[in-house]
Amino acid sequence: TIGIIADIQYAPIPDGYNYTGTNARYYRHSLIATKNAFQTFTNYIPNDDTSTTRTRTRTGVDIVINLGDIVDGKCQDTNSAGMLSLKQVHHAMLSYTKTGRKILHTYGNHCLYNFNRTQLRQQLGIPFFIEEESESKSKSGHNKNNGFSIKFIILDGYDIALMKRSNTKSKKYKLAEDILKKENPINYKANNMNSPEGLEGIQKRFVGFNGAIGDQQLIWLSDELQQSRRNCSSRCNNQKVIVLCHQSIHPDSSNPVCVLWNYDKVLDILRSYSDIVIGAFSGHAHKGGYVRDPISGIHFRIIEAVLESKPTISTYGVLEIY
Repeated sequence: TIGIIADIQYAPIPDGYNYTGTNARYYRHSLIATKNAFQTFTNYIPNDDTSTTRTRTRTGVDIVINLGDIVDGKCQDTNSAGMLSLKQVHHAMLSYTKTGRKILHTYGNHCLYNFNRTQLRQQLGIPFFIEEESESKSKSGHNKNNGFSIKFIILDGYDIALMKRSNTKSKKYKLAEDILKKENPINYKANNMNSPEGLEGIQKRFVGFNGAIGDQQLIWLSDELQQSRRNCSSRCNNQKVIVLCHQSIHPDSSNPVCVLWNYDKVLDILRSYSDIVIGAFSGHAHKGGYVRDPISGIHFRIIEAVLESKPTISTYGVLEIY
């Protein structure tokens, strides 16, 4: 059993709207919704697995995945409230973390608006690995149960990105800059890099609040999947993989403006390991979305944003795997 939550984006400010003025955002309520979600995660009992229920020694989901953007970028404008807001969200998660079980965190663009990668490592336990003058992150974990195991692979969708990179020293900043210059030249020249105006279809993904996965991380992803395939064949333990990333990996699963710059390379790798990859979960696209890839059969699910939960609603998910 896996608890899932995305785009909490808490900020201690009045309610507002998204940048287009079309969707309401409930900044303060998102903290209440998070607390409600984690109370459910702490006390959850599977609905249909009666044999598991009989033998279960404690309630609660086995693990929680947070799909990024834990606090909102507007915290930057409220007297450096980012760290205080993050601590408040962590407090809302206490009912679950006190049980000793894990929360796996991805991070998103709103995280980078408030914190650098060192701070994210310290506060969320995200393992970043130094690569020359810059940093990138990748992580895997296991959740073993009844003869099978689930391996979570967390991708760093802001490996190649502008945010919190040195514009004079970072090679990854230069790569991101070159991508935006080429793919979104008009808005880049106008210093409006977060705008997809003038772009069509999947080309809308080339905006400043997105990013890409670098070559070294793509190699790492292939190596991790190959290892899982070997484990499955040699140990007969039926290991399966779930991939986590803040941005969408499949172009048909969400609004194109929320898709990874180099989603195609990641998707090609996942399709080549469709015997072990069962699904991928993301946030970022607040309305949510879903597609089952017709080529591989892999499920791609975008989780709806807590931030846009109405005050009477708490948005989260629980995934049961049999």
